[in-house]
Amino acid sequence: MNKNLGRLLLFLLAPLLLLADNDLASFHLSANKTDVYEREAVEISFTATQKDHADVMFFILQAQKSDDYEISLLNKESTKLGYHNTTTTFNYLLFPKKVGKLRVGFDFTIKTASDAAVAQIYVGSRDNVKLIETIDTPVPLEPLELKVKALKSGTVLVGDFKLTSHLLSDTVDQFSTVQVSYTLNGVGYLDKKMEPLPLIEGATLFDDIVDHTFKSSKNGYVVEREYAYAISADDDFTLPEIHLQAYSPRTERYYELIASASKITIKKIDPKTLVDEKEFPVQETYDWSWVKNSLLALFIFTAGFMTAKLSEGIHFKWLQRSERFRDIKESQDAKTLMKILSIRYADQGLDEYIDVLEMIIYKKSDQKFKALKQAVLKSLYKNSN
Repeated sequence: MNKNLGRLLLFLLAPLLLLADNDLASFHLSANKTDVYEREAVEISFTATQKDHADVMFFILQAQKSDDYEISLLNKESTKLGYHNTTTTFNYLLFPKKVGKLRVGFDFTIKTASDAAVAQIYVGSRDNVKLIETIDTPVPLEPLELKVKALKSGTVLVGDFKLTSHLLSDTVDQFSTVQVSYTLNGVGYLDKKMEPLPLIEGATLFDDIVDHTFKSSKNGYVVEREYAYAISADDDFTLPEIHLQAYSPRTERYYELIASASKITIKKIDPKTLVDEKEFPVQETYDWSWVKNSLLALFIFTAGFMTAKLSEGIHFKWLQRSERFRDIKESQDAKTLMKILSIRYADQGLDEYIDVLEMIIYKKSDQKFKALKQAVLKSLYKNSN
């Protein structure tokens, strides 16, 4: 009886064991933690190592999209261990958004090419690139499983953060604006739609978000985000106290970020100082500098708002062609360009160019790199028109 159970168990486990090894390569998928809270940063690693040394080999890994999690590629590193012997490591940053059992899927492809195919990467003019001919072998991967725990209701931040505020002045005249900003610093998960300051009754808010730093790391987003507000009102009001609920996985505790309330005084301007009895401006005595300053402040605020929107990826047709894809143009080698395309342009359909870049890195050919970079730019310009 026990012998039969053992055979049955071996039969059931066999497909899983095959997923970790085949005739072409060995590979391993793992996470730095599998028991996590929702929106807690998880680093996922995948390493593939060549076993069959007959041809050139490289590896493609794509994370499957899902509303249950947020995932992005942190980096990809390929190392040549010897002739026809390569190992590649992919690192991803994941934030789970679904409570309970979570399955994270990946599409894995092994590509092989002969030395002759690699040698013929490009032909013709400098931007007429012939993509490498490969034999593609899709390999099924067992999804990574996570156990995701719920956060306390009202938690808006997950990680380690600090909040500071700056109020320019708590007294303004009725034709000026109150300038206040809140700066959030830290590492973890931040909902990009979150704003600390709620609507204020009887006041009009103009808001602007400036990301001084917002980048991915294995511990989450590294953030320095400024929320700037210009507030206009006819009467006195109170700038409300800010409460942001947060949870730190590092210390395993909940905490609260607080910015103090402030009473704002709106100074009234006597209409008699604006016009005389004949309804003519009293130009000799009235100081119109507040109008200039208010307009200047509004202009600066609007300019900042538009700049922030542009940085979020809103592209206007009048944006100068020379400013587009600057990161690609300034790349100086195949390894740098491959990282840029893999992380920043992952959804632009450039996988084949990324494949060729791996081959260029393998063959160490600068001439082919320059030709391929021109082809990438040509493709991006064509698809963005």
